[in-house]
Amino acid sequence: MKAKDVSLKSIVLAIVWVCVMSLCKAFVPVFFDGKQVGITMLEIFGAGAFFVIACSPVYRSIWLDKKLGIKAEEDKETENSKSGKDENLE
Repeated sequence: MKAKDVSLKSIVLAIVWVCVMSLCKAFVPVFFDGKQVGITMLEIFGAGAFFVIACSPVYRSIWLDKKLGIKAEEDKETENSKSGKDENLE
């Protein structure tokens, strides 16, 4: 499986989860004499966000590259090794 496919599936899973659970929360009291679903909307959205964050390697790596500068550091190391320079020696 490619990382892009896993990311797409996790986003679709999160959307389906939030939609289905929101509809259940809205319509269960209508059909079952006012009984409530034992999960809050905050928990539903939190679980959906967890699916996306935990299962989206593509977007997680993009975020890490942009926010933490991990890729920039790796590029510097690659350039130094190609040019034969060592920053510690200079």
